[in-house]
Amino acid sequence: MSSKQLFVLIFLFEVGSSIVVGLGFKAKQDAWLAILIALIGGILLYFLYYTLFKQYPTKTLVEYLEDLLGKYIGKVVAIIYCLYFFYLAGRVLRDFGDLIITTTLDNTPLMIVNMIVVLLVMYSNHLGLEVIARTGSIFFIILMTLASLFFVVAFIDQLPKYENLLPVLEKGWTPVLKAAFPLTLTFPFGEMIVFTMIFPFLNRQDQVLKVGLNALIFSGVLLMVTMTVILSILGPTIGSTTQFPLMEAIEKVNIANFIQRLDPVALGILIIGIFFKITIFYFAALFGFEKLFKIKKQKRKYLLLITGPALLVSSIYMAQGLTQHLKIGLEIVPYYVHLPLQVYMPLLLIFICLIKNRLKPKRT
Repeated sequence: MSSKQLFVLIFLFEVGSSIVVGLGFKAKQDAWLAILIALIGGILLYFLYYTLFKQYPTKTLVEYLEDLLGKYIGKVVAIIYCLYFFYLAGRVLRDFGDLIITTTLDNTPLMIVNMIVVLLVMYSNHLGLEVIARTGSIFFIILMTLASLFFVVAFIDQLPKYENLLPVLEKGWTPVLKAAFPLTLTFPFGEMIVFTMIFPFLNRQDQVLKVGLNALIFSGVLLMVTMTVILSILGPTIGSTTQFPLMEAIEKVNIANFIQRLDPVALGILIIGIFFKITIFYFAALFGFEKLFKIKKQKRKYLLLITGPALLVSSIYMAQGLTQHLKIGLEIVPYYVHLPLQVYMPLLLIFICLIKNRLKPKRT
């Protein structure tokens, strides 16, 4: 995989479902500030993941866990990470299904919508990471075109209102910091830990830090600008309460009673981002299981046939409805799932690395 392809995959992954449910809106008109602070935290986390990668440049996360934590504990933690990536793929899939049913296909069963995506994700993983990366390069151009179109028509129609972003820090720093940590930090920036399963596939591993940071900053700034424009259109009250703010904002476009109903633009952005996010999470889980249980490439199709339907079922039954799904994702997962696996465990692994390096006998 080339450096350019890594940049594209990170960008598409970060945009992913973030643009669906919005970021930092708990801080209302100061959402941009919450995203900026979380992005800085995300950059620090990326340095953490990169440091671990530098210690084991030819191994993925699930492989060097056994080296650092021992055979048995390491394998248990590796399985937890594989299940974590698999669970997040299911969560993003559920986000997509709920969005489509709520906004477009209201009479279509969730099972049917999600099944179509699962089949596409299974097929792309069957073709391999190289094909996924090359496909991403094509869809990156399409997504950027659609995003640019959204900004252009919104400003032509004079929808953004500067006053909706004022006053800055109306209630001080507390709402901003609460919106930034841990919610916006862990979603989407902390989810970059999934790329510890992909870094070894890069053909120029000396570019991992530079390319990753550039992609992270570019996607973070784009998300910050997008959320700011959405808030300036909807206002802080509506923006912070609506379930799918991008769709709500683009529906307001009406240029001379001629250019309107631009929902397909928003749907195009959402479908591209969500597809690649699910695909990357699913790839990480699949590849992790292959390494842990020493599954040969010839038998990979059987693993696909088992995990694909499991992904579909998990996305359907992980919550009883959209309200419960969002509540779990906003109030439970960041504190009890994301933080331990995105922050605490990598910090522990770095600490163990430092101790092991100090205990190594020095060469004379």
